[in-house]
This record gives sequence, structure tokens and C-alpha cells, in this order.
Amino acid sequence: MSKLKKVKNEIKWATQQIIVSRTNTDGDIVYCNPTFLEVNGFKSSEVIHKPHSIVRHPDMPKSIFKVIWSIIKQGLPIQAVIKNKTNDGYYYWTLITIKPQKDRDNKIISYVAYGKQAPDVVIKKIEPLYKTMKEIEEEVNIDTAIEYLESYLKEKNMTYAQYIKHLNKNRKFRCFCDFIKHVILR
Repeated sequence: MSKLKKVKNEIKWATQQIIVSRTNTDGDIVYCNPTFLEVNGFKSSEVIHKPHSIVRHPDMPKSIFKVIWSIIKQGLPIQAVIKNKTNDGYYYWTLITIKPQKDRDNKIISYVAYGKQAPDVVIKKIEPLYKTMKEIEEEVNIDTAIEYLESYLKEKNMTYAQYIKHLNKNRKFRCFCDFIKHVILR
């Protein structure tokens, strides 16, 4: 039985549901869990070996993905808030943690993303920032949008990762790690 709710054009799902996807180093999907498929409205055969950008919403600034890629390519994890589009034209916001997976030689071989429904309070704060960044990209370029983000974060004396954590600070589970600790250590 589906735990998805469609509110206007937005998909909401149960807080205990986690979407999971794994991509190769080029960003092509090599695995996704049933929740990812259900939320996005795809069959496995429609997304496997396709670019993960198949779910990218046009409202999302490309500069955020440039920031994400610059961090994960260094072998570091990142948490981000992303607006995605579904196969049937809906959208959803996810609080996502992306972690590089490495082989025995410490070489990155894939990226795993774990996402949960982004809290409304986080969406209300991040959406205007992303909208401004998207406008800057369209009027000037991606690098200028990143400069705007850096300036915005500098005023708050935070990195992007710290800002996302700050936005989510009053939540019971701030990141997927907290969720896992809660489930395993109970």
C-alpha cells in the first residue's frame, strides 16, 4: 500500500520512508530502491543506466549540483536539499545525503544517496535562495550564482553543509546517520 500523498503538484511521503539510489562515477543510476521508484513514478528498467538528472527539476539551480559534485569528487559526503521531478510531472523535496563509495585502493567507484522527505520549514527557507540562484544563472552564469551562494553563506558564517544542518537543526533526525543510530541503538 502506497504511503505517498499528492498535494496539488507535490509528492509527500512517510517520514520513515527513505529513497536510495546509487550511481556510477559518471552519475548514471546503477541501483535504486523500491521507494525511489514509487516516489519518482518509474519502473527500474526506465532508470537503470540513465543519468540521475532524469529526476532533476528545472527549478533547481545547476550551481547547487556543481557544488555537490565538487565535494563528493573529493571523496567527502554532503547533505543537501533538492527539488526533484517525477515521471508523471509532480515534484518533491528531499533532504539527501550523498556519500562516495570507495574501493580497497581508496578510489571512488560510486555514489550512494539516501533521501527523506524534506521538512516544510527547510523548504520554505531554501526555496527562495535557490530561486535567486537560478535567476542569476539565467541572467549571468553558474559561477556568479555560486559566488552569490558563497556570499550568502559568508554573511551567516557557514558553509553549505553547516547551513543545511542549521536549517534542519530542530528535527529529530538531522541526517541519515542520526536515523540509523536511532534504529540500531534502540
